[in-house]
Amino acid sequence: MNRGLGNPFQGWINAGRRLGLFLLLAGGSAALGFVIAWPLWLFATSERKAYTIFVLCLLGAAIVALAVRSAARRRRAAHQEGRPGRSALSVILAVVQFVIVLAGLWIESFLIARGLWIFSVLGLLVCASMLWALGVGRRAAKTRKAAALPAENRGE
Repeated sequence: MNRGLGNPFQGWINAGRRLGLFLLLAGGSAALGFVIAWPLWLFATSERKAYTIFVLCLLGAAIVALAVRSAARRRRAAHQEGRPGRSALSVILAVVQFVIVLAGLWIESFLIARGLWIFSVLGLLVCASMLWALGVGRRAAKTRKAAALPAENRGE
């Protein structure tokens, strides 16, 4: 077959379609970002205290939702065969990890706001090493179930 008999501008048409789709997606993303950000910016600049309370309530709701989801998953995992159970020590270490994360974020934000970059880096390293050590401890503290024995398929 002779390829020269087709539309000679087909490559340019396809490139134009791809470029148009890209521009449409970029413009749509920018418009959606503007529609979301503009009211939030107005709310944050006009009613600072109300915006702060609103954001803290959203943060609290997200934490509660994560806790409920975690509890539901933990309840389902207790009935699965291959999943290790959680001991009380593992749960306590998880709470300690959470407290260290919150304290570390607060300390880091304070140090960065004061311009103490060196102490901020050192604090980040200390928090990261503490979290790593607690993670190792949590993995070691999980109770292990007995290993499954494979079925014997001997012909008798």
